[in-house]
Amino acid sequence: MHRRTSVSRLTSIARCGLSYELERVRHLSSLPAGWLIQGTAIHEAADAWEKSLRQMPVEQAQEVFKATWRKEIAKADEAEPDRERWLVGGRKKVVNDLRDRYEGGLAQVYDYIDYNLSDHGLRPYLLPDGSPAAEVGFEIEFADVAVRGYIDLLMQDTRTGELLVRDIKSGAKTPAVPFQLIVYRQAVREVLDEDVSFGDFFMTRDGKPTPPIDLTTLDEELIKDWFVRQVNLAEQGLFLPNPGDACRTCGVAPHCPLMN
Repeated sequence: MHRRTSVSRLTSIARCGLSYELERVRHLSSLPAGWLIQGTAIHEAADAWEKSLRQMPVEQAQEVFKATWRKEIAKADEAEPDRERWLVGGRKKVVNDLRDRYEGGLAQVYDYIDYNLSDHGLRPYLLPDGSPAAEVGFEIEFADVAVRGYIDLLMQDTRTGELLVRDIKSGAKTPAVPFQLIVYRQAVREVLDEDVSFGDFFMTRDGKPTPPIDLTTLDEELIKDWFVRQVNLAEQGLFLPNPGDACRTCGVAPHCPLMN
């Protein structure tokens, strides 16, 4: 029987094993953060727009953002009624941070659609049933570990037919190592029997994607080995801390023995 895990789980463990243990294993409460609410709302709006075959008006996509924002805010309020304890970026007050992220998120949804309606030669790949390849679920095997996840977008060059995997990022920093794109490439190969050589990150703050990343130059075996090691460590309860700048934005920092 194969062991199963997810891309998001492994990402969390790699970021900080102790944080993962506190939140996901011991189920301690995590402080809400405006950037997480904003990111979820942007993803939902972009996904709805893509699944409409890019026919949805921008105002309707922004309504999806607003509805998701309200839902996520309600969940956050239930988890932590005292908004003054919520995490914020910089030295803002929570109320100002939420206002700026709400307005900024609506602008990013507009910019996302505006960019993609321009002729950049890329459109979502159409699956056999005619639907666009947005939020495509997959489960692939790395050694004896079955890894589950979702591909944000599989794009196709309308001129050459070449495919490209895309991950939507609402944060300010581009990932230093594009291991998600490597996993997406493997998933496309196994699920759709198509090869992908390039991938990119669509940075919603910039309103455009990064330059294409050549995925053929990256060591897939190294990534697979990393996945297996992470699963082995988690199964043994070896959740290693990774203290650093990320501690300032960690939702379970109040429970962390290192921070205390």
